Amino acid sequence: MNFLALKPTLENNITPLLSKLLSPTAITNMATKMPRVLNQKITEKLLNTAFAEQIQDGDFDFLIERQLQIELIDAKLFIGVSFNQGQITCNHFSAENLSADATLSIKIFDAIGLVQQQVDPDTLFFQRRLKIRGDTELAHHVKNTIDTLDPTVIPNFLVKLIGLYKQRILQAT
Repeated sequence: MNFLALKPTLENNITPLLSKLLSPTAITNMATKMPRVLNQKITEKLLNTAFAEQIQDGDFDFLIERQLQIELIDAKLFIGVSFNQGQITCNHFSAENLSADATLSIKIFDAIGLVQQQVDPDTLFFQRRLKIRGDTELAHHVKNTIDTLDPTVIPNFLVKLIGLYKQRILQAT
């Protein structure tokens, strides 16, 4: 059987299923039930791929021996990241708020807009939709580095998932 002929049928059947799985609660449930090391490796791979240019330029050197925690507020998910040996590393991926030098708190929808450069990080900050705790200089440096991300480097499968998530959120509001 020809896969290309089946592709539209598969997409029509899989897209609604993926849409149901893309709620903040479902994301938290999946992330916290997956093995921790798998979450960390996936996060590291995505971040190192997306920020390869910034890493090469030394833009993440400020994170050496430091820890930034990203809180996805609506998913109640905390991701700790550092920078070691020329790579972004994921220190934790959990539903627990752990200690970090700085924490950026944001809802998933706003984080998507930030990564896709559809919203300015300063706008989110001044609207209190991006919150910073701890070392504000470190957090602002990260915020500004994220703002330099080229959205075209985001893997296609992730762009598709992001689009489905945004569509689901918009339909719910």
